Amino acid sequence: MDTQLLIHRLQLLQNKLYDMANVLGNLTDPEIVAVSEEADRLIVQLQKHHMNEHGRKGREGDAAAGTLFTDPQAPEKVG
Repeated sequence: MDTQLLIHRLQLLQNKLYDMANVLGNLTDPEIVAVSEEADRLIVQLQKHHMNEHGRKGREGDAAAGTLFTDPQAPEKVG
């Protein structure tokens, strides 16, 4: 699957988690846990894809093995 599509899906899940946490107020709610686990699976899939594309260059400090996400942002606080 296309990396950009996976990243987009992950961003949608992150937004959904943020909204759900604000509404439900309980991060251990089964609905939130299910969405979080789906996000975890996407993250693992992205990491595997990244490793296949860039090999093990990251262990040698090669900048080509950089990050998957282009615009890192500070974590937001859940209200």
